[in-house]
Amino acid sequence: MFKRNVTVSGSHQLSGKDVKKLRKELEDAFPVLDKHALKSVLPSKTEVLVSKMSNKCFVYSCLGQPIFFEHEGTLYPTVYTLWKFPRLLPALLTHSEVSPAIVARGADLMLPGVIVPQEGLGFFEEGDRMAIGIPENLQPFAVGCAQTGSEQIKETGLKGRGVKLLHHYPDALWAMGDKSAPNAGFKPSRIFPATEAEAGSDGASEAVAADVEGLDISDEKPEACGEAKTAGASMDELVDSCFLRALHLRVKDADLPMDCGAFYSGCMLPCRPKGTEIDIKQSTYKKVSKLMKKMEKRGLVACKQTKKEDKLVKVNRDHEVYKLFERELEAEAEAEAGAAEAGAHGEGEAAAADATPSGKQIEVHECFRAVSNLRPVFGEECVRNKEMLFSRDECRAALVAYGRRENLVVEGKAGRMNLDKLLKSGLYGKKEGVEVGTEVDASDVFERIMSKMQRYHRVVCDGAEVVKKGRIKNILVSAEDRHAGRKYVTKVTQLESFSIDPAEFGNTLQRKYKCSSTVQKLPGKNETGKEVSFQGNLLDEICAYLEHDCGIHPKFIERQSRMKR
Repeated sequence: MFKRNVTVSGSHQLSGKDVKKLRKELEDAFPVLDKHALKSVLPSKTEVLVSKMSNKCFVYSCLGQPIFFEHEGTLYPTVYTLWKFPRLLPALLTHSEVSPAIVARGADLMLPGVIVPQEGLGFFEEGDRMAIGIPENLQPFAVGCAQTGSEQIKETGLKGRGVKLLHHYPDALWAMGDKSAPNAGFKPSRIFPATEAEAGSDGASEAVAADVEGLDISDEKPEACGEAKTAGASMDELVDSCFLRALHLRVKDADLPMDCGAFYSGCMLPCRPKGTEIDIKQSTYKKVSKLMKKMEKRGLVACKQTKKEDKLVKVNRDHEVYKLFERELEAEAEAEAGAAEAGAHGEGEAAAADATPSGKQIEVHECFRAVSNLRPVFGEECVRNKEMLFSRDECRAALVAYGRRENLVVEGKAGRMNLDKLLKSGLYGKKEGVEVGTEVDASDVFERIMSKMQRYHRVVCDGAEVVKKGRIKNILVSAEDRHAGRKYVTKVTQLESFSIDPAEFGNTLQRKYKCSSTVQKLPGKNETGKEVSFQGNLLDEICAYLEHDCGIHPKFIERQSRMKR
């Protein structure tokens, strides 16, 4: 369903009325999601983007993450949402050895490969939403719809197709998000069992899901109380750290007032250290509202309740704790810069010339899609699958193979071929004086075919691919003088073309160059991109960062200097 050559054909922001309608549909479709759980996935007062895909699906994204998609009028969760709520859908389990067929080739789940647990498969009907996982790793890795009901399986046994695959890790829909994985067992080629530590993390996620379902999970043994207090204390430290980090890096005074739920899901959660998870129910705060009240008592923030919703209205940036944490962030940035510099020197001059310091390299490939009347030139597979993409060399090879297959090559004359009915009608006009059987130059036929092809581009980064229609838009870095040589602003646009999150890019360079940054939507109704602005003249620094740290070739970076002289 979401293969690598699936592209975004259009997107727009949902209105407030449409967001409310979407919330109602999600509550009806997934009773497990109560209002609190739904708010963690779809925070109020946040932009919701709907994208129409080339496979006729609609993808709903929030805070840059795809959360649900709609296929044939039915809403399905993405793997990112399932990793938050593993029990959101009934699941069929398969063997780890079977997973490569699904995650690497996109195959459907066949019933002979299904593992039947001791309690049975449970009840489901044909057409129901289903998740797919393995017993040793509790996080689902695929979503689909059941092709056979549980009652029919009892009668006929494990024969035939079990789940029609719609979305899986790591397909094009997964690549539209932050490209993360729930644990180290998730590999692009196979799903492996999770380690004991990761299994414990997954268990915590299941506990959250169980709590959402209204199950009683508070029955603890007396002797475990000491361990619970210790776990709560360590979780409190993590929550406090992420709270302060979010105030520094994610919350600007211009964003206030902000819904407290949106602050937790959109600001605190992205600030958690890599490899860690925040579960506020495992802390002594228990709820976001209690966390905000505690921080308000400490004098760090000010909150206000409007229309029964808690709002963050002010951040006390003069507070001693806030200033101390700011020094910690500066020390972290200096340590990271020192480590990167040391690593670059250690690799040697030759390695530095060939590779980026971060080891990251973004590749851009031009590709083409055949129009309907020319698909037979590219073979039977292209006729069956109109989504196929070809490079320029592959298009040339396809024309040569077609000429030999249809006996169009003129013997003894290199580079000459005869026209058949398909090539004549698809490439030449009535007034050009050519007919079926006319001898023409093969290079002219090739150039005419390329002029008819639909142009696409493929962006490859860290093994993940994103395909978009049209030519790639270069990143534009411009610096301008706002006040007679006393105030400079540097702006960066078109980062999304290379799968770079503008907000994350702004936060990273804000720490690196000790400057303020803002992210805002580009003007225009049909414009979905964002612009990142930095205080100061950072034209050379940002271009160097894009080239060496992000792995973007200089030919894709445009520089504009609007300095007054």
